Amino acid sequence: MQNIIFDMDGTLIDSENAICRAINEIRKDKQLPPLENDYIKYVLHTPTLSCPKIFYELDSFAHPSYKVGFEPYFHKAYREDSKLFDDVIWLLDECKSRNYFLAIASNAPDDELLPILSAHKIAHFFDFIIGSAPNIQSKPSPMMIDIILQKAPYAKSIFVGNGAKDEGAAKNAKIPYLHAKWGQTPSKPNEFNNAKSLLQLIESQA
Repeated sequence: MQNIIFDMDGTLIDSENAICRAINEIRKDKQLPPLENDYIKYVLHTPTLSCPKIFYELDSFAHPSYKVGFEPYFHKAYREDSKLFDDVIWLLDECKSRNYFLAIASNAPDDELLPILSAHKIAHFFDFIIGSAPNIQSKPSPMMIDIILQKAPYAKSIFVGNGAKDEGAAKNAKIPYLHAKWGQTPSKPNEFNNAKSLLQLIESQA
């Protein structure tokens, strides 16, 4: 038996283009020039960069998530541009059939996670869900993972993510990390590019 902790955006939900769209719509309304999607994604996954400062040119930002205060932009983009990666529902169903404990640890705002997961019809798979909040440190801090592990029933745990912040959180929490490269060619033993290969990696850790 294992505890499987997932990131959400870019790991289970193909939403990074929706996030890029929302950020550029915010920038447009602030009369700022658009940013390239690849650059936005680079900033999102680089722990040393400040998303609010780069995306909105704000020197101070009270919440750890760059989405807070701009929710309508992200709600609209998620509704129109996000979808589950192929066979994610099959994957989660297979995990539950094995009695794995499933959790979400996302840098998205904590109160936004359940509506997003419910809209994609996968909320019911998860035993515990946690996101960023004023009193919860964002990844690469291990805080979210540590909170989950306090609730989780099994000795073995894995974190599944898609960026340096996720990898750093797993390393800081001292648990194995699996890296999503959906639709690309994996180049490392811990990488996967489809749901079947992810399940195989999870089972290999059991």
